[in-house]
Amino acid sequence: HDLHVTRKLLDRIRPDFEERTWKMFARFVLDGLTADEVATELGTSPNAVYIAKSRVLARLREEAGGLLG
Repeated sequence: HDLHVTRKLLDRIRPDFEERTWKMFARFVLDGLTADEVATELGTSPNAVYIAKSRVLARLREEAGGLLG
């Protein structure tokens, strides 16, 4: 159930992010690549990948409003 709710919430917040930010998040968190792999693939730094993850997860928690966890 939590996975279904999480996927729905991710779909809802997706438009709030630039394509590049979302791609970093998706490749790192959803696809399971390392930050180094994502950074190399997208021509950025691992730190930028961690920042993208943080921003998306913060927005996800905000959208969830206590529904998860």
